[in-house]
Amino acid sequence: MTNNQQTQTPAGNAAIDNSTNWLTNNKKTIIAVAITAIVIGGIFAVIDNLRDKAYQDQWSNLFMAEMAVANGGDASSYAPLENFASKYKTKPAGVYANFVLGTALTQQKEYLKAEIFYKQALEYANDEFAAMITNALLANTLEAGDFERAVTLADEFITKNPTNFSIPQVKLYKALGLELAGKTEEAKEVYKSLEADYPQTYYAAIAAAKLAPEPEKAPATNKSKK
Repeated sequence: MTNNQQTQTPAGNAAIDNSTNWLTNNKKTIIAVAITAIVIGGIFAVIDNLRDKAYQDQWSNLFMAEMAVANGGDASSYAPLENFASKYKTKPAGVYANFVLGTALTQQKEYLKAEIFYKQALEYANDEFAAMITNALLANTLEAGDFERAVTLADEFITKNPTNFSIPQVKLYKALGLELAGKTEEAKEVYKSLEADYPQTYYAAIAAAKLAPEPEKAPATNKSKK
């Protein structure tokens, strides 16, 4: 994939620089989507399967494996969780395990490996959890620098799930992807729709900030030495 940066105008380059800075400065906000999904997805799955003793045992083993990863162990600490995710991939606990692996690998900047686990999680996730996993995958793809593919993933989700609760978040990632890919005018249209469709929300606030004109820089002056 190419971003065609050599043909961009100085204004376009400035916009991309600003968006890159925004992405970097707000990484905690982006990753928070994944963390929220871990908590909520885990709660949904536990409640659904609380009456099944075998599932209770699955979750007990899962949380033990998850803690090994969360405590910052080396690469070998991922093995129990990977084995668990493979063994129970069609079960809610397996979906959750794949998601945890994807999130941990994103935080380690292992973006391609993270994508594998996110996609495995998506295969068997329920609709609510799938939306959250998709947002995490989009964040992962943006951080990997594959901006155009992030836009494609966002469009696919929007087409298949036009009324999903997660649409504004997905549209925000789409707008960021467009802007970072140098398609600033297309990005502006998405920001405008966010501002119009979701007023008085976090998404509208970000869109308004993105659409605000850049302050003009004072012209540089050459001071001659006396």
